[in-house]
Amino acid sequence: MSADLRMIGGGDIRKGSPAYRHVCLAMFLGGFSTFWLLYWPQPLLPHLARDFGLTPAGSSVVLSAATAAMALALIPASFLADRYGRKPLMQLAMVLAALLTMLVLAAPDYGTLLMLRVLTGIVLAGLPAVAMAYLAEEIEAGALGSAMGIYVAGTALGGMGGRLCMALVADVASWQVGAAVVGVTGLAASLVFWRLLPDSR
Repeated sequence: MSADLRMIGGGDIRKGSPAYRHVCLAMFLGGFSTFWLLYWPQPLLPHLARDFGLTPAGSSVVLSAATAAMALALIPASFLADRYGRKPLMQLAMVLAALLTMLVLAAPDYGTLLMLRVLTGIVLAGLPAVAMAYLAEEIEAGALGSAMGIYVAGTALGGMGGRLCMALVADVASWQVGAAVVGVTGLAASLVFWRLLPDSR
């Protein structure tokens, strides 16, 4: 694996440099935000089933529809990155996904909620579709493995954190309040991402 990464990496951002630390933090937040915004509804399925009069299986579609939409949009998103740039696409994905999550608060019915989740999955594809390619192009070969590991750690913590946050907030307030917290956190992460991540070179 390490030999493969040494052959792939072709960037000039060196490990330990300020630019490297900025890239790693930005990509950690990008991975965190992607899965934070994707998986937050999982603990809420009983609440959604109660509020919208659904069966347990019916409420689970809110999660599976978003993940399926993201998977289907990965390849088209990679083509958009070639045209518009990797950083702009990743930034746009984070901002739009956070805004769509906050729009869930105004969803009048389950159909609207489901549509918003599908759109969230589609726009979220913009980050994982090009994140590894960005790192491979910008980071020097010897540091590529650790940078990719930091990104992957962000995805794992984001998925776990989104679930845990929603479970806690739903217990003390409501799932709508939790959705607002998730969306605002996603917007904050997108701002830091934009400020820290160097443009593609």
